[in-house]
Parts: sequence; C-alpha cells; structure tokens
Amino acid sequence: MNITAIFNFLLIAGAVQGFLFNIGTFLSRKKIEKPVLFLNLFVLFISLNNLQSWLVDKKFLDVNFFWENFTVPWYILIVPMFYAFLVFYLGIEEKRLSFIKFSLLFFTLALMVRISLIFLAQNEAMSTFTMRTYNLVEDAIALSYSIFLYIKSIRLMFNYQQLYPDVLKFDDLKWIKLFLKLGGVVFLFWGFAVLVNSFSEVSNPPYSYYPLRLSSSALIYWVGYQAFFHYILMKDRIALRKDLGIYYVYKKPDVVTDASKRLEREQESFEKVDQYVLSNKKYLDPYLSMEKLAEELDMGSSSLSKLVNGYSGHNFSDYINKLRVDNAKEILLDLNFSHYTILSIGLECGFNSKSTFYTAFKKFTGETPTSFRK
Repeated sequence: MNITAIFNFLLIAGAVQGFLFNIGTFLSRKKIEKPVLFLNLFVLFISLNNLQSWLVDKKFLDVNFFWENFTVPWYILIVPMFYAFLVFYLGIEEKRLSFIKFSLLFFTLALMVRISLIFLAQNEAMSTFTMRTYNLVEDAIALSYSIFLYIKSIRLMFNYQQLYPDVLKFDDLKWIKLFLKLGGVVFLFWGFAVLVNSFSEVSNPPYSYYPLRLSSSALIYWVGYQAFFHYILMKDRIALRKDLGIYYVYKKPDVVTDASKRLEREQESFEKVDQYVLSNKKYLDPYLSMEKLAEELDMGSSSLSKLVNGYSGHNFSDYINKLRVDNAKEILLDLNFSHYTILSIGLECGFNSKSTFYTAFKKFTGETPTSFRK
C-alpha cells in the first residue's frame, strides 16, 4: 500500500467518523442547542471537504469538464463554524459578532464565481489557466479570513475573559486553549500549501495539501468530541448547581474532638475556621489553597496549618477533600440527583478533575464513586 492509498484511506475513514459523530450527537439530544448545532456543522464541513477530496483523488468525478473542475468550497466554512460555536458556547452572542451571515455570503459568492468560471472555460471564453489562478486566489482569501477568525478566537480566550465569567465557573477552557495552540500548526501547513501551489508549476495540489488535511482532520475530530463532552458536562453542572440550591442542604460533618488534648482557645479558633469554610462553602472552590484561605481569615499559613492538622485529624488538603467527599456522598445517595453524571457531581463538589475526585473518594470511603452509588 503506497502513501497515496494510505492517505485516501485515512481521508475517507475520517469523513465517515465525522458523519457518525453528527448522527450520534443529534440522536443523543432532545433539543439541538446552538453550540451543538455549530459544533456539528464544524465537524460536518471538514467531513464533506475530506469526502470531496477523496472523490477527486479517486477520479470518481471525472465525468466531464464541469465535474472535473467543480468543487464545493466547504473549507471556507470550517473555521467560521468553530468561531460561531465558541461565541455561543461562551454565551457572548449578544456581545460579539458570530460572522455567520458574512461567512455564508462568502461561501455562496465563491460557489457562484466558481460555477461561472467553469462555464466560461467550458465554452472557451476563458482559459483553463485562469481557473487555476482563481483556485489560488480563493484559497489565499479563505486562508486570510480563517486566520482573522483564528486570531479573534485567541483574543476571546486570552484577552476577554471578563465577557464570560459564568462559563469560567464550570469550565477552565484549557481544552480550547490547547486546540488554538495546536491550530497554529495547521495554519502553517495551509500557508505552506498555498505558497507551494502559487510558485510551482509542477506541484500536484493534492500532495501539497496532505499535511494540512491530515493534521486538520485529526485536530478537528479531537476537538469535536472534546467540545461536545465539555458542553454536556457544563450544562449538567449548571442544572445540578441549580437543583442543589432547591433540594439540597449540606450537613456539617462530625469534627474530631478530644478536649483533654487541646487548649480551649485553639479549639475555638479551629471551630471558627471550620465554620467559615462550611458556611461559605469554600471547599467547593477547586482552586482553594491554604495560603488563599489564610489570607481570607487574616492569619498566617503556618498557624492555619497547625490548627487544621491538630484539630481536624487531617492535613489541609485532606481536610478540604474530606468535606468534598462527604458532600459528594450525600448527593450521590440522593434520588433527586440520580440522573446527573458522577463526574459532574464531583466537579460541583470542588474537585478539579475526575482523577482527583476518584482518588480522594476511594481514600476516604474505600470504594469508587461508581460502586458507592450502586
């Protein structure tokens, strides 16, 4: 099997995977929210672009002059659909333009121009060389527009976090930031392909686009699954937090006491700390640290550490994690929350990842959250 055959296999396999992703996500949702819609369009357009490239490379479209030269510029809509997803995922559609209408207009215009040029070339009113020139111009403009939206996405992530503080309560957006960083490599491949095909008379466009199509496909399918997972998780956590306020009142866990071995003043100091943590639900903060809590209590970190170690029966990390685990245990056993995922419950109880939640839960209960819930 040569490189071309391997590439074509990966191309069609990726397209099929994308279509299956679209079918799966639509079937799993009773209501198609706009973030899910644009995410699916994002994956759909890269899948259609890959399918079209596979058909062209296999020469299935070499029926006549028109079909030999006709391609739908799906790639124009790929980055715009991601940007639209990002805007609606962050809930800032009233604060920032999504560029949906402009992108669709650009796509329609490019499609109409291509069809017109093909008919002109077919009737010998224009040379086929002009078609090649148009392909390069269209590609360069699409690249420039995509880079424009890519830069706007980066600015949204790193410079305008004040626009979506509510989202940051449920998602640190590290997965999007990683995608944007890796996306820079994809744009380098795209720029390389445009340059090669602009200055080389012998370059075969499909080969020059192999790195771009493989890297972009892998990255886009990965972010598609990541985006859908994080969107569902965020919606789950928002609903869970709302229900927690309606149904659930956290009960203060028993505190280890041994009056004969502690000074009354220190005991009272710890109880004040404990009451502050519980009444303000500080344990729900996944970024809570001993230094941060000590600063809020206007006391030294060493003094706080001594109190927690001496009167809670645990070090600071275990003290906070035990409160989180006790919180999670009660929610997991409450039938009002039986339809929520274990991960969303763990994150809402203050853990910052699935692994830390499961590790802490097993440490204090001797079993995993999954077996505990059963």
